[in-house]
Amino acid sequence: MVTYYATGDIAAAHRIADAAVADARRGKSALMRARAHALQAEIAARGAPPAERRARTALHLAYHDVDRDTSGDPMPRVFSAGRLHGFMGVCGIFLGEAAEAERQLSAAAAELTRPRESVQRAIVLTDRALALLHTGEPGGPATAATDLHECVTLTAATRGRVPAQRLRTARLALRPWHGEPFVAELDDHMHTALIGL
Repeated sequence: MVTYYATGDIAAAHRIADAAVADARRGKSALMRARAHALQAEIAARGAPPAERRARTALHLAYHDVDRDTSGDPMPRVFSAGRLHGFMGVCGIFLGEAAEAERQLSAAAAELTRPRESVQRAIVLTDRALALLHTGEPGGPATAATDLHECVTLTAATRGRVPAQRLRTARLALRPWHGEPFVAELDDHMHTALIGL
């Protein structure tokens, strides 16, 4: 994901994700395998056009590893069902399943509540706001902007680069509502909290 965000080179990101999956398969951690497959799925879904079958296969493999008994996993904190819901949700956005994506991202947000999960929570909440916009629901834009306030606060506290980039993407998606008070309030919060980030 760092390569993708830094360069926009989806092919290079694919190669790295595939190598991560190959390495994880040689290891003993089912949770690390699940994380590698989830990353592979997101990169596949972000392609232009999305590699839908590849993304769904990778998500299925990730789910298979998370769903097993991981109580003795050597890397217990590297991945979780909550994080997998987040990956399923972001893939859903790119695969044209906004309503299901919003449900998956809501489930992820409900589980990602520990302080050490703040960066991941910010990413998930930003993605959920984007999914809300894609659903076309009448109250979606205002609800998305409300959600983004928490993302701004978390991003300012963690100084996370990926949440900041996702936040910019979500804010750009709010352009059709630029005259609404909820967008102006969000802009003020972003300007105040994220200056210099």
